[in-house]
Amino acid sequence: MSHYRFPSDGAAVVFGGSGGLGSGVVELMSRSGTDVAFTYFKNKDAADALIGKVEENGRKGMAASVDLMDIAAVQSFVDSVKERFGRIHSVVFATGPFLNILPIMDAEPDVFYETLDTDVKGFYHVLRAVVPALRESGGSITALTTAAIHKYISTDGLSSIPKAGVQHLCTAIAREEGHHGIRANCVAVGLIAVGLSQEIESPPGGILDQWTKQTPLGRAGAPAELFDTVVFLASENAGYISGQSLPVDGGYSA
Repeated sequence: MSHYRFPSDGAAVVFGGSGGLGSGVVELMSRSGTDVAFTYFKNKDAADALIGKVEENGRKGMAASVDLMDIAAVQSFVDSVKERFGRIHSVVFATGPFLNILPIMDAEPDVFYETLDTDVKGFYHVLRAVVPALRESGGSITALTTAAIHKYISTDGLSSIPKAGVQHLCTAIAREEGHHGIRANCVAVGLIAVGLSQEIESPPGGILDQWTKQTPLGRAGAPAELFDTVVFLASENAGYISGQSLPVDGGYSA
């Protein structure tokens, strides 16, 4: 059992729960004493394995394949979570597209539009579904963004530009929905040894080398260092923190 506190009733929801970042959050949330529902895109085997880990921690798990571009599908998933668990108390947005690393003017328009849609429109669809549910008894929204919002790194525009939109949506929710007891925060992710940073093909002198050299701690972050921060912000331990973007980046954005 971890030291993070969650309500005794209801469930947490993680969008993008089967990925390298989301799965760690799902596991830690279940170890913290809450049931967890999560979405995945195509990898049902990974989702089923993750449900098994949630159940090993003594909690109930639920997974569904949801296309975030389909606002009706997102709403249907949220409704099904409420029906099964009674209420939703915490939401984590941990999804995003695989990114091309290139100068922004080299990105084809259709790739740029698709990336904007996946991140900004996808998160907006999530908010349209979960905010009314959270208004009933309060709760938290935590979105994973990127430290490159705070300090741009060359060739990372397809990540940082859309994620800036996600951050501002979180700010809007924090300002406009706080009177309902809803908190909204971002975790600005730096170079972490899990997820997309492990899939990027980067030659010597490329973006990963640039990021490491500009990180004062001089290393990639351990997965647990990110998961702990996300779950902390989602939990009742962070009950008076809202409207913030917290970099977990080894000092990169300092």
